[in-house]
Amino acid sequence: MVPVLLIADQTLMGSYHGKGFLGSRTGAPPNMFGQWRLLDLGELPPVSTQAIYHAVGIAVDRNIAPSTIIFCSPTNPLVCIGYHQELEMELDQEYCRMKGLPIVRRILGGGAVYLNRDQLFYQVIAKKSDPRVPASIQGIFEKFLAAPVMTYNDLGIPANYRAVNDIEVRGRKISGSGATEIGTSVILTGNIIFDFDFDEMVRILRVPGEKFRDKAAKTLQERLTTIKRELSDPPSHDFIKEVLRRNYENTVGVELLEGGLSQEETSIMTSLERMYLSDDWTRLVENEHQDIINRRMLRVSKRDSLGETCYKTSGGLLRVLVEVKDDVINDLMITGDFTFLPRDSLRMLEKVLRGHNLNKDILMNRIRQFYGKYNVRSPGLTVEDIAHVIMLLSSK
Repeated sequence: MVPVLLIADQTLMGSYHGKGFLGSRTGAPPNMFGQWRLLDLGELPPVSTQAIYHAVGIAVDRNIAPSTIIFCSPTNPLVCIGYHQELEMELDQEYCRMKGLPIVRRILGGGAVYLNRDQLFYQVIAKKSDPRVPASIQGIFEKFLAAPVMTYNDLGIPANYRAVNDIEVRGRKISGSGATEIGTSVILTGNIIFDFDFDEMVRILRVPGEKFRDKAAKTLQERLTTIKRELSDPPSHDFIKEVLRRNYENTVGVELLEGGLSQEETSIMTSLERMYLSDDWTRLVENEHQDIINRRMLRVSKRDSLGETCYKTSGGLLRVLVEVKDDVINDLMITGDFTFLPRDSLRMLEKVLRGHNLNKDILMNRIRQFYGKYNVRSPGLTVEDIAHVIMLLSSK
């Protein structure tokens, strides 16, 4: 079981003094929708870079903190996997242990990535009710990535936004991002990439063999670029943070007031860090699907059908494992690097599809009903994609 967070339900509004939000129990910032908090936290311990936006998201949801933009970088490298990814299938865990690389499962979708201090993280946490926050997840990506796009262009790098959630330069990716929700708050995170360790990125991944790893390294270098690659004289982190701050103020339409974490937010973050470092959290997907994973390892009996495949969608990689008995879905596991909101509804969808006959029209209808009932949003990943992969596997 994932540890339960026991956090006191205390009321706090970051108070406004002069030019900044300060952690305080008294007062409230005037015109909450016109002024957001800026947290420039510098370098943080690896796990803290992921726990911080989760903690602030909880605080914003509870109305004990204002909408906030965070700038930070990790003091040391880490490996970060997406919320819906199966750890065992994605990473070379032995290599990560040997190198002392912590593995952190984030609450956002997306894929496994190597992160270090050569990347500046921008993290936007906002109240959904703020009129500046788009209603759709696609709109959130487009609006909150406008500032990083402008920042790259201000540096002389011709970047542009590409749906669903990428920033590109002449067809090469130069920033990745993800989004999620916590109650009444929405979160978007991304990175400004100064430099990138391509070899280490490929080394952390679980691949069939060294030949495939070499090919993956070459492909990655062809598809990803950095500030260092694009500029002969790259600017400092501090310079880019100032440009990025100004561009967020202009594109979102807010004044960013520098502040600090409140005592309550720090307490939430400390609890989250303990959770993030636990084996239960790191192996969340495996723990929830242990039975079907065990049967995959045992290759099951001849009377059962167990199929697995990957399918590339415009929203990310979709990986599905399905066990079929007498043309009925007995069990299934859906993982990948896509965005799926509400975050935990994917496990509910798996349960809804178990026990249904393998009929594409029936499956599509059940999935579509589920999407409507729970207001599911999965940009780039469609109802048809999920049904298609399940039916594809059933024929193997």
